[in-house]
Amino acid sequence: MERVLIVAKTHMKSGACISGLARSSNRGIRLIPKDRLNQSTGTDFDVGQIWDIEFQEAVEVDPPHVEDVVVINKQYVGRVASLRETLMKRIQPWRGGPECLFDNMITVGQKNCYVSRSAPIPNCSTGYWLPDRQLILNQENGKSRYLIEYKDKAGNSNTPRTLSVPFVGFASPIEKIPPETLVRVSLARWFAPSSEDRCYLQISGWYL
Repeated sequence: MERVLIVAKTHMKSGACISGLARSSNRGIRLIPKDRLNQSTGTDFDVGQIWDIEFQEAVEVDPPHVEDVVVINKQYVGRVASLRETLMKRIQPWRGGPECLFDNMITVGQKNCYVSRSAPIPNCSTGYWLPDRQLILNQENGKSRYLIEYKDKAGNSNTPRTLSVPFVGFASPIEKIPPETLVRVSLARWFAPSSEDRCYLQISGWYL
């Protein structure tokens, strides 16, 4: 059994994606049930909980999505008092603008941020971010996204543009995420909107 802190619960087309932080290895993991690709939306797992979990590595992984493990047995332990405080003692968040995410391997497009197969691929698909600017909620057509003002530091353009990052968590979105808030970020599964596969940046939660 491994003691695991549940750090994120996100929407998937076929249910919920549950992410945890393993205590002994300090490794980020995704908890996959034995009989399906994702947890059900009614899963017992919730953010802030602590579980003792027996798991095994997923047979097939497609980098950067290397966190998948299959849950064999689980036992509820309790909850943490302060999730942000607990995480800040155990993680190394990325700091700065969106270009710093995933060890500077993220591509900042005109509106979206992503990783492409033709570029260097990070060694993980989940992590934590301390943004240097606020994130503003935008809700449109039933979908929540966070808007981030961005100016190309390479000097290719003097005109700031607005990036739009989907929010996929189960929590109710807040109007503004202040700078230096600890934010949970992840890369969606590979998707080919044009001629290449991409993993798009998404926000799954925050810890105030």
